[in-house]
Amino acid sequence: MGKIGKSEQIVFGVSKVGPKGQIIIPVELRNELGIKPGDQLVVARSSEGDGVLLLKAQVLNDLLKNTRYYTQ
Repeated sequence: MGKIGKSEQIVFGVSKVGPKGQIIIPVELRNELGIKPGDQLVVARSSEGDGVLLLKAQVLNDLLKNTRYYTQ
């Protein structure tokens, strides 16, 4: 079995939810995705209700610019 390349890695560790509902995104993943302090993340629930999706707000904004829902 070969090594897993960075772009193929899915699991970066385990985060625990703190008393205020905060989680820590592992530094390796933050670095790979370019997530910096102050960045805004969109939080969504999976359609089955068994997972959470975090997406950089700027990425979502860029995706929406290419749809009919984008207005200036």
